[in-house]
Amino acid sequence: MKLLGSFLLDFDIISPKDLADVMVEQIRQTPNSLDILYEKALITPEQFLSIVSLQNDEHLDLCSACIRLDIWRNDFFDVINEEVGKRRSTLGRLLVEKGLIEPHVLLPILKQYHVYRAENNNDFALFSENTLLDLNESEAEETAPNVHFDPDFSLIQSNDFSDYIDLFSEEKEIELELVILAIEALGSDKNEADPEELLNQFFTDYHSLKGTARTAGALLTENLIHESEDLLTFFKRFLHKINNADFAALAAINLKVLDVLSNLRNEMISSGAEEHYWAHAESREKYLKTLGDIKRFNEDMENRGFEVNLEDVQDLF
Repeated sequence: MKLLGSFLLDFDIISPKDLADVMVEQIRQTPNSLDILYEKALITPEQFLSIVSLQNDEHLDLCSACIRLDIWRNDFFDVINEEVGKRRSTLGRLLVEKGLIEPHVLLPILKQYHVYRAENNNDFALFSENTLLDLNESEAEETAPNVHFDPDFSLIQSNDFSDYIDLFSEEKEIELELVILAIEALGSDKNEADPEELLNQFFTDYHSLKGTARTAGALLTENLIHESEDLLTFFKRFLHKINNADFAALAAINLKVLDVLSNLRNEMISSGAEEHYWAHAESREKYLKTLGDIKRFNEDMENRGFEVNLEDVQDLF
């Protein structure tokens, strides 16, 4: 299993010397585990001296020395990890702070590293669910407008769409449309709505729909909503940098998304499968066009001169 440092070297964006220098600083920032236990009053002065003496005499690690002295407790690990996390900067943060890697360069690498760790069955959560990049379900992104998406309907284990159809009722569709129109109005000088509240409400609705679609095996629906969530998370993260005109564009795209979702739902009701929707060239083209619009707008927003500052992404490292 590669560590992040080795992963960065593979991309040839940092020299071995710079990486080594940063790792040395990271080690210097790492508090001594024995010191932590003593500072937190988890061991007595006498136990502290006994551990130091045993480690010096027999070259034991802390855990082995404590076990030998019948001092070790399982919660020591939690306390040590918590304190190390507070006092030691992460590798990504140090690289950015020292100007060795720009944040906008580091973020895609971190994304791929997360995918790498996940594919190797490592329980590693780089980002929380509602952050800049939703990596747990990330697909390989391709530049719009030529979007390729090849759903494998043979993987579907359930074709019972009843729960999703109940959730995404016509009433719910109207409710979502009203929220989208309210988002469009955010660019108006007379608007009095709270942008953050509206985006959070819309994201929550989308997320509920996506979860139910996944349970039902609605691949097309789940994927489209997921891509829409990516765009929404960007708006949420950089809300203070969004122009008024961007809200109109966000609304326009989501009205297209809502239209496709409505068509997919109607196809589920009439034929009992999304596969029939995908089989029609016109429907498939409309789906891919909407998907491409989302990706293109997301990329435009990321590349349109927005400066990704350390303060914007520091919690992602």
